[in-house]
Amino acid sequence: MKPRLILASTALAMAALAGTAQADLAQDLVTMPAEQALTKAMQSGTQSIEAVISAAAVKLQGQPELLASLISAAIKAFPEQAAQIVAVAISQAPGQSATIVSAALAATEGDAAMQAAINQAATDAEQLAQTQTTETEAETVEAEQTEVPAAQLPPPPPPANSGSSDRPPAISPN
Repeated sequence: MKPRLILASTALAMAALAGTAQADLAQDLVTMPAEQALTKAMQSGTQSIEAVISAAAVKLQGQPELLASLISAAIKAFPEQAAQIVAVAISQAPGQSATIVSAALAATEGDAAMQAAINQAATDAEQLAQTQTTETEAETVEAEQTEVPAAQLPPPPPPANSGSSDRPPAISPN
């Protein structure tokens, strides 16, 4: 097999597994404690905690209680990555920023250094989300301003040679 084909098929298989794991995590959060659901999602070993949180935050935007329990469980399980977990979650679910931060701070059990790192990561992620939103809006406005209406486009040029290109050009006898 060609190396590109092997690489593509491996990537496709990993994406399918990741998608299934994320769907399972969202469903597991409803049926079991967040710690167990997170442990089950991480058992495959193919994903980082950031990838799991990123996908789950997107799916759980409308369910702040489940998102908060997942963030809390993730920070308790991976305290050294608390700031990254918060940043990823906020970047994927900026509307749930307050819920994410309060769940993260509650999970730190009074560790002032970790709380400061979480607050800084949250601030940075919120600013980045605002910057990206502003840039997207600016690009949309710019695209709308630079669009040329179809009625103002010049007509296409006439064909260069309307005759057959098989014959040589005619020469006048003069």
